Amino acid sequence: MNGISIPQQRYIFQPVISMNILAADIGGTKTLLQIASLTDDCYDVICEESYASDDYETFYDVVRLFLDKYPANGNKVAAACFGVAGPVTTHRNNQTAAVTNLPWRLDTEQLRSLTHLSHIYLINDFQAVGYGLDTLGRDDLVTLQAAACRPRAPRMILGAGTGLGVGQLIWHQDHYEMLASEGGHVDFAPTTAQQIGLLNFLLERFDHVSYERLISGPGLVNIYEYLRHTSVAKETSALSQAINRSDPAAAIAEFAVNKNDVLANEALDLFIAIYGAMAGNLALINLAFGGVYVAGGIAPKIIGRINNGGFIRAFNHKGRMSKLLETMPVYVVMNPQAGLRGAAKAGYYYTAVTSD
Repeated sequence: MNGISIPQQRYIFQPVISMNILAADIGGTKTLLQIASLTDDCYDVICEESYASDDYETFYDVVRLFLDKYPANGNKVAAACFGVAGPVTTHRNNQTAAVTNLPWRLDTEQLRSLTHLSHIYLINDFQAVGYGLDTLGRDDLVTLQAAACRPRAPRMILGAGTGLGVGQLIWHQDHYEMLASEGGHVDFAPTTAQQIGLLNFLLERFDHVSYERLISGPGLVNIYEYLRHTSVAKETSALSQAINRSDPAAAIAEFAVNKNDVLANEALDLFIAIYGAMAGNLALINLAFGGVYVAGGIAPKIIGRINNGGFIRAFNHKGRMSKLLETMPVYVVMNPQAGLRGAAKAGYYYTAVTSD
C-alpha cells in the first residue's frame, strides 16, 4: 500500500529510524488490527484486518488469529500499541484495561507472552484517535464551523459509536499530548422541555443517565423509543420490521436519511442536537480554540444531516458564551482509521523514547 505522509511536527525526541508496529483499535462493534511501518514522517501499511468484536470471547483470540496470518517475527514487529474503548490502568510495568461494552479484559503481561514482544502499550481509544489527528489530511475532515485554529490552543475530541468517547489534547513543550477521559459518562444535561422529558423517561430505566445513554448507537435507540412513547409520530411497520431484524440504530439512521421516516427523522434530529450541545459544553470547559473534532463511527454515516446546521446551532447555543463558541473551529473526522493510525504512532514514539 502507498505510504501516508504525516504532517511534520517537531518533538523533543526525534526518532528517524523505520519501525514496524502492531496496532489495534478495539471497539465494542469491531476491532481493527494492523502492522504498519513508521518513520517520523511516513506511515506505510503492511497488512490489516477487521474483526466483528462480538464474534470472539477475548481480544487474545483476535490477536492469535491475526498473528497466525501475519506473524510478528516475519514482519519484524518491534512493538505493539492497542487503543481500547475503556479505561486503562497502569501499575509499575504492567497495564490492564477493560472494554466498556464488551466482556474483554486486556493485560500487557499476557499480551507480551502471546506476541513475544517486549514493548506493548495500552491507551484509551480516544487517546489513539487524538494522536491520529496529525496523520490526517484535509480530505479526512469535514468542516462544520470554519474558524481560525489558534496555535498551541487546546483541542477537544469526542465521538459516538457503540459508546461515547471524549478526550483532550494539550500542547506540551513542543507537541500535543493526548489526555485520556471517560467524559462520555458525565451526567446528561437537558436543554429543552422535550429533553427534560427524555431524561425522566430514561431515569425509569437507568439509575444514572449519562450522555453515552443518548449519544451512541444505543442512545439513538433510546431517543427513538422515547419519541415513540410520547406519540410524536406513529411508528411505521417498515421501520419496526427493520429494527427487529437488524441493528436498531443503523435502521433508524437509514430510515431518517434515506426514507424520510417522520419518527426516525425526529429521533435523528434530537440525537444531533444533544450531540452538538455536549460538544459545546466540552469546548467551553476546555476553551478548545485549537479545534473540536467529532470522531467515532456514527458521524461520518450521517454527515449530511450533521452538516445541515442542527449540530452547530446546539453547539453555539450557550447564552452569553455563544459568541465565544462561534470562534472555535469544529470538524468531523471522516477517516475510520484515525484511531488505528494514532495507536501505531503512539507505539512508535513510546518505543523510541524507551530505546533512547
